[in-house]
Amino acid sequence: MSYNIFRKQRKIAVVTGATGGLGRNLIQPLLNHHYDIIIVGRNQTQLQQVVNQYGKRITACICDISRPEEIQYLCEDIRIRFGSIHALIHCAGMIYPGAFILQSETTILEQIQTNLTGTILLTRGLVPLMNKGSSIIFINSLGGLMPLKNSALYSASKFGLRGFALALSMELKSRRISVSSIFPAAIDTHMLHREIEEGGSMLNFCSPPLPVHAVCRTIIKALYQKKLEYYLPRSSAIQIKAMMLKPALIKLLMPIMERIGKKGYKEWNKSRNL
Repeated sequence: MSYNIFRKQRKIAVVTGATGGLGRNLIQPLLNHHYDIIIVGRNQTQLQQVVNQYGKRITACICDISRPEEIQYLCEDIRIRFGSIHALIHCAGMIYPGAFILQSETTILEQIQTNLTGTILLTRGLVPLMNKGSSIIFINSLGGLMPLKNSALYSASKFGLRGFALALSMELKSRRISVSSIFPAAIDTHMLHREIEEGGSMLNFCSPPLPVHAVCRTIIKALYQKKLEYYLPRSSAIQIKAMMLKPALIKLLMPIMERIGKKGYKEWNKSRNL
């Protein structure tokens, strides 16, 4: 005779950007908290590598969330195969740093569609599969609180994502589905390294880049606490919010902040080469 009454109930989490630095490092913490995981990404080979590493509790779904038709197919596939989900964690993100006037139509659309439009469409498609107590978590950025020179499209998408999350939280309150946004400073991932190589903002280094595990811990915390917004580090968020009370201050303070960032970058780069 077997007794299953005391077994932990398995829950289903959908994680986008699951082959990137943050998404991939989030998998083990979610498994530890008794989630089975649907990983979403664009690269089939990388998705399969994750499945091979973590085993049967991982289901890979290939989808480019900048393409609405692929999102529609993904949502229907999840509905048919799983019926319901308990968490939707948006880790996918895209940035092409550089002056706005040098951005092509392709890079403009890809950033907005990946960071904002695709995220919204995927949320719309999966909310009907979520029951009371479920969670939606958006990985935003401190760049969603303060504009970033030479990353205008990224800032626009992240500002928009914050507004969407705040409004959505009010709409889903009656259904008892929580909506949380996490606003980290720069995260020490391959995406940051690529961004800097392509001329990204030195403001990324006004504080030391965050280790991935610190952001993963906050995501897990959000699944249980269900607060509306989380800031990493909190001290940077306080400074940014104070400046945004009078946005004209940003132009005055930007040269100082860029000097601080350049100094932080030199220290970070030096520590990498030790």
